[in-house]
Amino acid sequence: MKEHYKEERSKFTALENHFLNTYFSGLFLSHGDLLMIANELGISLSMNSREILIKELFNICDQKSLLPKLMSALTYLIDGRIEEYHRLSLSYPHSHSALVRLAQKANGTKNLIARESRSNPYE
Repeated sequence: MKEHYKEERSKFTALENHFLNTYFSGLFLSHGDLLMIANELGISLSMNSREILIKELFNICDQKSLLPKLMSALTYLIDGRIEEYHRLSLSYPHSHSALVRLAQKANGTKNLIARESRSNPYE
């Protein structure tokens, strides 16, 4: 019988998928954003797809005990995007409803990060 390839699931799969889906997160984290956060944390990442970058960033930070700093950097980035959405909604009133929805989703993402940060470290 043929053996099927089994990919190990990361314990951050939910967060990784959330950040990859702009519809749910209200954000688009570019390659540059991810590499900037990695550089701030002293992590060297090679240029890959966003999916691989996010996975590597979470897993390396977990191995090096940098998760609180990563969560803080992501929260700071999200706060900046929310401020940008509000500024743009004032400048472009016709796009107000769409930008407010994005800001609400980004706030939800920030709450998800806070929940994940408080999760039980002994699991």
